[in-house]
Amino acid sequence: MISFNPISARCRLVLVTVAMLLGCFDPVITSPFASSTMLEVGAAGGLPGFQESELALYLARHMTDAGLTEWRYEPAFGEGLPANYVQWRFRLKPYNGGEVYSHHPFHPSRETFGELYSVTLEARLYLNGEYQTLVEGQALMDGPHDPRLALAVTEITKNLLGPSGAYRHINAERHRADPRQ
Repeated sequence: MISFNPISARCRLVLVTVAMLLGCFDPVITSPFASSTMLEVGAAGGLPGFQESELALYLARHMTDAGLTEWRYEPAFGEGLPANYVQWRFRLKPYNGGEVYSHHPFHPSRETFGELYSVTLEARLYLNGEYQTLVEGQALMDGPHDPRLALAVTEITKNLLGPSGAYRHINAERHRADPRQ
């Protein structure tokens, strides 16, 4: 007859749990990002309703939603451009004679705008300190938590870095000038 020893069962459970935890935190063995390139994400200018410090985090989070496993995204903080970087720029589009689409201020208590803002989004890719390419897109937004803005960031990321994105179509032989000016 086989007897059940609760102490050895607990010890085995603890050992298995520890082994699993160690395996999960070993970046060489189990990390899905082991062969991915880390891109720092920053923004030139801002968007209505966003504080400067939260915009880079917002962008990095929604770039991750694109599901491109060969890239990782971290918010960039500090001076200067990192070697591997995506710089976002935003322009509020003029509406009817140069006015901004919304005439109402942002209301933090409601987390919404009186009307929609039409925004042009631009993402520029820099690798190893050299400009590579850019992608533009449009979005309507009514505040910092608007799902249309998040979707636009995700789609522009796919158009920039995805399998059929702009980065894949760069002619490696041709050096492009940086159009920041």
